[in-house]
Amino acid sequence: MFRYGHSLVTLGAVVLLVLLGGMLTGQGKVLAEPLSFDFTFTCDDTVKVVSVGDTVKFYPVLTNTGTEPDSYLVTLTENSPTPEEWWVRMCAGGSCWDSTETSKVIWSGDFPGPLGPGVADSMELDVLPRTAGQGNITITVESLSNPGVKLTKSITFLLSAHPQVPLTDQWGLIILIILILASGLYLMYRRYRLVRQT
Repeated sequence: MFRYGHSLVTLGAVVLLVLLGGMLTGQGKVLAEPLSFDFTFTCDDTVKVVSVGDTVKFYPVLTNTGTEPDSYLVTLTENSPTPEEWWVRMCAGGSCWDSTETSKVIWSGDFPGPLGPGVADSMELDVLPRTAGQGNITITVESLSNPGVKLTKSITFLLSAHPQVPLTDQWGLIILIILILASGLYLMYRRYRLVRQT
């Protein structure tokens, strides 16, 4: 009987230690924050007016505001009424492509790897208007690291291209203004002279 009671005491002590140990170690556990994938996509200047033949540059910035590294799909869309003759190029994540390739995955793979939390990528959108007209170009960025959630942000850039005024027309305008001023001065001189003579 003594043996049987001793076994119960030993078993009770083991159970008490397990329960007590579970409570003590349970309080030391740290809960991990859930993974967060988010980003900002901004640009200070999205509207420009230029002359035909002058390349204009826009500088949007992609910033990973999440807690994990992320890769992105960048899509370049030339909306109506953008003339087909215009040349459009996008540079982001260490690579460049023109409008013949509408989308590209950036910040992925081994090099340069995903964009880290808090890191910003300064992109560049180049537009060369070869004809006069209006341009409407949209860049859409989509987060790729969280397959369960589709997170996209877009910026639309507006551009107006006007024909350049030929240099000969500019000189003609300058000469016309000089002639008008000279005529006015001559008329003032004649009037002053007439008043002085009388």
